[in-house]
Amino acid sequence: MIRKRVNKKAFVIAVMVILLCLVSLVGATLALFTGEGGKIGIVTTTGSVKVDIVDTTENAESLVDKVLNFQTSASHKKVYFEPGATYYTQGFRIKNKGDISITYRLSLSTDKVENREQFEEGFELLISTSPTGEDAIELNKFSANLKADEISAPYYLIVKMKTSAGNEFQGKAYSGIGVTVYAVQSNGAVT
Repeated sequence: MIRKRVNKKAFVIAVMVILLCLVSLVGATLALFTGEGGKIGIVTTTGSVKVDIVDTTENAESLVDKVLNFQTSASHKKVYFEPGATYYTQGFRIKNKGDISITYRLSLSTDKVENREQFEEGFELLISTSPTGEDAIELNKFSANLKADEISAPYYLIVKMKTSAGNEFQGKAYSGIGVTVYAVQSNGAVT
């Protein structure tokens, strides 16, 4: 009989402790989410992605909606394309005007070019960090990173008429060709 009382008493105490724990847990949870003193908050701030194409001067003035001129050698006064002819634009830089690191790429904009397909068929567009083009790569394969409020090294666009271009390119002028910068937030691992 004493043994049944002890087991019954221990069982009642164990059930009371479990109920007390459950009530405490539920009460604390409700207080956390509903009480004034128990509110928690998470404040997040997102950064902004802003880029600009700027010149190579110390003032880094924007080149958006401006025309980049081709550089010619002393022996060539005008820019005339012929199969194999290669010309370089004046230098420009990319400026991260946002407050987060970015990864960016450049793309040829030919939306306003009258004979777009013919232009893309007859010309190559490359990018280089050298005005002579030693490290040139295709524009569509180029991408780079910039930290917040950083300006890139100078770049030069290189336009080269393919050697396979035929007589159908004689006397043609192509205008409305542009370059667009596409930027996204970097994963933070900018080096």
